[in-house]
Amino acid sequence: MDLRAIVRENPDHVVGHEPVLESLNVHSESKRFGIDPLEPIINQLKDSAAITFYGDIGRYLEAFSSYSLCIERCLNHVSLRRRFRNELEYHPHYKPYSRRQTQIANKIKLFGQYLELDYQNLIIHACILLDRTIAISRRFIFSSIKPSFTSFSKHIDFFSKNSDLVEKELKEYHSIIISCLDWYTIPLKLIRDKYLMHSAERHMSIFGWGKSKWDLEMITVIPAKLKQEKLLERVKFICFSSRRLAREIESFLNSFAGYWHRTN
Repeated sequence: MDLRAIVRENPDHVVGHEPVLESLNVHSESKRFGIDPLEPIINQLKDSAAITFYGDIGRYLEAFSSYSLCIERCLNHVSLRRRFRNELEYHPHYKPYSRRQTQIANKIKLFGQYLELDYQNLIIHACILLDRTIAISRRFIFSSIKPSFTSFSKHIDFFSKNSDLVEKELKEYHSIIISCLDWYTIPLKLIRDKYLMHSAERHMSIFGWGKSKWDLEMITVIPAKLKQEKLLERVKFICFSSRRLAREIESFLNSFAGYWHRTN
């Protein structure tokens, strides 16, 4: 079924990520999500050719580097927008800015225009990272089962459709991959495939705080019905959170790294 149809048939008005409620420290979260869980195992391989000439390991390392830079940029946007909201959004027009407020306003002018671009880049590079990650699974999947090793979407689809066959040989790995279905398909794959990369239906993107004052969400707004004359009469919201995605991918990479380590 088309992922957009799944969204429209969902009884909830809002689908996608649950926002992160805990407070944000940009430095600590950037450092945390900049640590590659696969790095210790990669270092043990001592496969310099696969790194230098962009084999499976080199392409993965490049993808993780780009992804972590995207995460850092998005976290900085969340922090900046939160400071703007708290200190400037309702600031009286007749009252001059303090030095701190002027700095915030200048940063918004300088970096604010890149907000949507940086969130979109994060979505794209997260998908690239996942593709590059499962390419490495060739190094430890030695069975008669042959999922795609180039597309995470096809990889996850194979394991979801062949659970009876797969669990006989790769029960733990199957569980790791299947656990990604909820957060990968909606919102990540849905937004990347249907609203960023290919010809899209009418929609709009807005940014809001939703349930959390610490998590700036990118919200894709679509008509609740496929053929709806008044586009905004009834709508569905598809929420994407950079902070939530970072936690989901961190969890997946840790599980992937653990399985790889135990099977070698």
